Amino acid sequence: MKFTIENNVLTVGNGLFEMSFDGIVKAEKVSVTKNSRSLPYEEVRAERENGGAVSFSAWDDVSALRISDAESKELFDLGGEHWTVRAIKLNAFTDECDTLTDETLYELFFKGIHKTVEGDIFIFENVLSDTSYVVISETPDHVRGKMTFKRRPPLVRFSVAVDNGGYPVVVGKCARGECEALCRNYFRHANHCDALVTMSNTWGDCHSADLVRAPFIEKEIEAAREIGVDIVQIDDGWQSGNTLYASKRDERGNRIFDEPYWDLNTERFPEGIMPLSKLAESYGIKVGMWFAPSSHDCFAKLERDKAVLTKAYEEYGARFFKLDMYQASDKAHVKKMLSLLEHIYSLGDDVSVQMDVTRYERLNYLCGREYGTIFVENRYTKYGIAYPYKPLKNLWDISHYLPSNRFQFELVNPDLNPDGYTDDDCLAPIYYDMDYLFAGVMFSNPLFWMEIQFLSEKRRAELSPLLKVWKEHRGALADADVLPIGERPSGVSLTGFYVSKDGRPEYLLAFREYTDRDTGVFEIPVGSCEAEVLCSNAEAKVELENGYAKVTLSKPRAYAFIKLK
Repeated sequence: MKFTIENNVLTVGNGLFEMSFDGIVKAEKVSVTKNSRSLPYEEVRAERENGGAVSFSAWDDVSALRISDAESKELFDLGGEHWTVRAIKLNAFTDECDTLTDETLYELFFKGIHKTVEGDIFIFENVLSDTSYVVISETPDHVRGKMTFKRRPPLVRFSVAVDNGGYPVVVGKCARGECEALCRNYFRHANHCDALVTMSNTWGDCHSADLVRAPFIEKEIEAAREIGVDIVQIDDGWQSGNTLYASKRDERGNRIFDEPYWDLNTERFPEGIMPLSKLAESYGIKVGMWFAPSSHDCFAKLERDKAVLTKAYEEYGARFFKLDMYQASDKAHVKKMLSLLEHIYSLGDDVSVQMDVTRYERLNYLCGREYGTIFVENRYTKYGIAYPYKPLKNLWDISHYLPSNRFQFELVNPDLNPDGYTDDDCLAPIYYDMDYLFAGVMFSNPLFWMEIQFLSEKRRAELSPLLKVWKEHRGALADADVLPIGERPSGVSLTGFYVSKDGRPEYLLAFREYTDRDTGVFEIPVGSCEAEVLCSNAEAKVELENGYAKVTLSKPRAYAFIKLK
């Protein structure tokens, strides 16, 4: 990363992309290695004429620049007419929302756009230009980037500015048609994934904390060994406090946890949790725990919460933490939450977090993007709202813009609560093979949203071949580029994903949902290539020709995991 200052104008970039900024009096470059999943990067820290600070950061191989600046940002000019802007919103609060992305197209006209454009990601394209731009607003979910445009005569030129409350903004440049790929590449650097992991969490079967006791968790660990699950997460119930009972709340709705609330429940775990962690470790399994940071009075108990998590890491052997129930509804709250995340990652190289986006105002998809994975949704068979096509659909939608490895999507026990669905509901979980459920989320970090000790032998046998193959290839999948292809999953579509690495074809995952159509024709950016079906729950035939993959599956509710070579 290089920079120059001349007449108080800073020009900074990484050789692939550079920008210039007025009013800069001095700057210095530093190398940054963070306690997070971010790859190391370089940063230029600068001082404005008015004494304000601004920093710019980039990786050498990503055509984008991250700008951390508390002031409103005028970013760049667009020359010529014929520009369109796509504004993408990433939707959280998934307990009440099952549409994760909204995309709106605007056309610049005369003075720009007639209203302020709001979103989280903005894509600028022009049919007469091969150069396109991407702007990412790294805000928490309750703040949208507000983009405005000004026309600068006499030449046709639009000035682009964004106001996002002082949170970082990423600006990138690429060829037309490659903007989504640039977004995914940026976030693969910001949140680098070495390997995809499977996790179990008992909460999905809706017994709440009732069964969470040492003997029960020991059986979960034994089942994880038999099935091949990497992490057993102990949800709500390990602590002395009980979230199911009414608890004191402040005026913002934040729970107020008293001091002994996060002490270990010794009635449920008389010998502690470390013996369970050691048993898990003997099987090559890790233990995770659920935790709710106290956001009352702007995280007044932050140091207490840090101590609780430190103890869980050191004395309980926990390595994965699901962070839930907190609220971060202003910049002061966000700063404290980021401090907690930084502390967690300082505990050791083997620690990780899951950021829950199901409720409240939180960091979510873009803010704190270097920390852990995102726990996307709560879906339950008990209430008849768990459908196999819906996590597939949500992963398909959001992986246009963000890497699939950033997320944790669920698969349920399909045999539970069949009475919660009508007899004529052909999309109910009970009609699907277990390996199909896994295939639908296997490009994320699959979450066994169930008490896995009760998964039947039949379902385990269905799952086993694909899970074995997936483990052989998950290292390659972890840092690859995953592109949604085909129709948007709807329960009756022909859909899938195309996987590449450094521009080379690697994998294809095709689905025939509940449809009479047996063949999907997918456009993929490959020339001559060979295909090998690694695993399928149907008879599968693959033909590759002239940039298209033709996949035929012999039955509905079928998938094929295909190696390209």
